[in-house]
Amino acid sequence: MEISTIISKRKRRVIGISYYEEGLPHVEVNLNGKKINLANNFYRETSRIRIPFNVALFHRNPIIRKLSPKLSLFQKLPTKYFPSTSKSIEKVTVKRIIIGGGTAGITALDDKSLLITHELIGDLEYDYSPIPEIEREDLLEKIKEKIKKFHDRIIIGKFLGKFDEGLLFETKDKYLLLTAEDIIISVGGRTLRPIFNRNYIVGIVSRELYLRKLKNKYKNIVVLGFTNLTARTALNAEKAIIIYPRGIKPLFSKFYREQLEEKGIEIIEDNISDIKNKKDVIVISTYNGNLVKAQLVVFSIVKQPRIEIITNLGVDYRFNHTLHIYQPADSSKVIGGALGIMDEYISYLSATNTLDYKKVSIYEPGLFNNDVIQNNSPYLYGEGGIICECEDIDLNDVNFAKKLGFISVEDIKRITGLGTGHCQGKVCSIVAGSILKSPTLITFRSPIYPVSL
Repeated sequence: MEISTIISKRKRRVIGISYYEEGLPHVEVNLNGKKINLANNFYRETSRIRIPFNVALFHRNPIIRKLSPKLSLFQKLPTKYFPSTSKSIEKVTVKRIIIGGGTAGITALDDKSLLITHELIGDLEYDYSPIPEIEREDLLEKIKEKIKKFHDRIIIGKFLGKFDEGLLFETKDKYLLLTAEDIIISVGGRTLRPIFNRNYIVGIVSRELYLRKLKNKYKNIVVLGFTNLTARTALNAEKAIIIYPRGIKPLFSKFYREQLEEKGIEIIEDNISDIKNKKDVIVISTYNGNLVKAQLVVFSIVKQPRIEIITNLGVDYRFNHTLHIYQPADSSKVIGGALGIMDEYISYLSATNTLDYKKVSIYEPGLFNNDVIQNNSPYLYGEGGIICECEDIDLNDVNFAKKLGFISVEDIKRITGLGTGHCQGKVCSIVAGSILKSPTLITFRSPIYPVSL
């Protein structure tokens, strides 16, 4: 299986790479002092030593606490790095800045705007599933025409955060310190790893990694999720089965239900009791006794807006009890996937100020009409599993903190260390918040992404 593996930080278990986006768990790692992207470069680590670390043992056992300084000797930590090339800082003032690209960001681009994004087109370029109201190829052509027309107003770069001096971006050869009269946020969203026993094994990947790197190699997949995004992911495969957790109300629109039925894609409501990778075949055992085999498991639960960027820019958020996403409370400056929109056509409309909320209710169930309350987290497929990959924190560690009376994500972070690793909580704090049904997350501070020294 051509998926990179890495040894986890504390327990030294072998984790399969799941994400594609830089700044997420294990996508970029320090190998012999150099930063390597494991989504684009195949690399395998194996481990014969396992450390049975857990937060409860650390808090309850004074001997373990006394020995804790020595534990770092057994943890997988970088020992050196080579300094990167120094970059100059250029100050820029513009009338309007669009942060992020994709369907919405590019659609909003005009001759008075500057667009800075780390990925230009986004999912639309890789996702071949049908779109309601418009042909995918026609929408893609509109986007490409816009890029061609305004190519001189597009910069490939990464937003690092808001500072007193302005908005800081990192490009290939310099930093841009930017001030603008108007800011449009089009940073999109991402899918996050669900929770079940052994959810870290090789072959469990995000929708983003699947579409960009693995779709043409793995034809038979299991898709985890309960939304139209789940359906669209499944429709990209030659053969697919969808599994959504017990107690969750699926939110497939009529359009995508018909597409799934036409392709003969089975939908199962069940939880996962165990999962194994047997000679590159993923074998899933469910609570109801189902045995499901596939080449790959793709998590495509829901598109969670990149809330760490949105809040860093001063926009507050709210918890959506239907989709279990954290989305902007004020949508006046936010468009596309950053709102939680998963449909490309609706994303397009959001950037043209012609958003039809009747169409939104049809094609994006649960996005703004939150009358369905999911009492369980749609990320919760089992009773165990890793929740914070960077710091090697399991669901059991979170449950231990809950038993002590800590129920906010910030408190869980302080007790367990969840959200304090390389990705700074971009993944685990959201999943923990969904499980806890917490109205607040941790504070996302600048810089949003790691900065090369």
